[in-house]
Amino acid sequence: MICLLNVPDDVLEKILSYVTYDEVSRCRLVCRRFNSVSQRVLNRGFHKAERYHAQCLRKVKTQLPRRESERRKHPLARHSDILTAVETRLSLLRMTFMKFVDLNLCCFIP
Repeated sequence: MICLLNVPDDVLEKILSYVTYDEVSRCRLVCRRFNSVSQRVLNRGFHKAERYHAQCLRKVKTQLPRRESERRKHPLARHSDILTAVETRLSLLRMTFMKFVDLNLCCFIP
């Protein structure tokens, strides 16, 4: 009989990649191994969000005009403003939590 606790960590991470982050965070309560694997999944989710945001911001900025006066009137100006605001929030989260995450004292919970 196959037990979920007997599968390798990478298989367990793959399984957890199919559930929501809320469910992953609740799986941390099962045992120490689930806690460790779930922490990696949650932290990886934060880094993925950062990379995706940077990609979106880069894509929007390349489509904006170089001149500030033209940029404000451009249809993508609002998108750029929103992505810049999100960048500020991500930066604050990174500065606040990631030093503790790097020390394995906690994990990121979206």
